[in-house]
Amino acid sequence: MKFLLILLPFLALTWAQQQECQCGGFVSEPNGEIEVVPFPPEPVENCEASEECAAFCEEEWNAITGNGDLDTVLENGETLGQSICQELAHQGHNNFGPAEVYLYYRVCEGPWQYDGVQTTALLCCTGGQYHACDGPPPASL
Repeated sequence: MKFLLILLPFLALTWAQQQECQCGGFVSEPNGEIEVVPFPPEPVENCEASEECAAFCEEEWNAITGNGDLDTVLENGETLGQSICQELAHQGHNNFGPAEVYLYYRVCEGPWQYDGVQTTALLCCTGGQYHACDGPPPASL
């Protein structure tokens, strides 16, 4: 009986931690998707809150990425495109693109869902450096 009294608070805490909305920006490659723009999770009331999660993620995406503009300057002073290229290089993808960055969301550790939100231009990375896909790579390479 004492075991159940000890176990129940841990189970309740674990359940509460899983009731969250997660958002992320992903790029596609032949082996699957790579998360390149993680967002902090947001608590949800229950695991059926898919529409609320999608709306929250789109609002966060628009606020942080300037509606999906790769040239948006982030709080750290880098552009969104450069931040993504650095993340890709960190994961072993120094040269990447052209590719769109897609917003996905999921509720309660369920499957990632795409709801039609993506960057307004294609992402191109050469040597871990972001550049416009219709232009040459950065001269410093």
